[in-house]
Amino acid sequence: MDTVDQETGEIIETKAADGGQRYPAASTLSDLILMLKDGQFNADSCEPLREFATKLEAVGIDTGKKAKGKITLTIEVDYDHDREFSVLTPSLAFKLPVEKHGATVAWFTSDGRMSPNKPNQGNLFGTIREINTEARVVRG
Repeated sequence: MDTVDQETGEIIETKAADGGQRYPAASTLSDLILMLKDGQFNADSCEPLREFATKLEAVGIDTGKKAKGKITLTIEVDYDHDREFSVLTPSLAFKLPVEKHGATVAWFTSDGRMSPNKPNQGNLFGTIREINTEARVVRG
């Protein structure tokens, strides 16, 4: 059944000529997301969203700290003035925290390389050796 907009007098058809359901105009961001690619964009986002949530939770559990991620929804809108319509192209990106592997001190050398040794300083020690911290048996 068609309805009439009381403010504009516009006839709002609910059925298309082929009998299919017509989408109402998007009034909210949720409406717009559901409209993208006839709902397929929203449906296709389910598994990547679930995967993101699982990985972010795992990072938090593994590190024992807060884990911060980011979800970015981008909708490119190309308006064609001559044909009076817009083309909407959505994309979704998920960013997980970058795993850090500890820090290493390095100096820049005069020839543009990086070194663990401070330039222009004599070397007091060679490569640092690992010390075994296990209990030793002392013979008497």
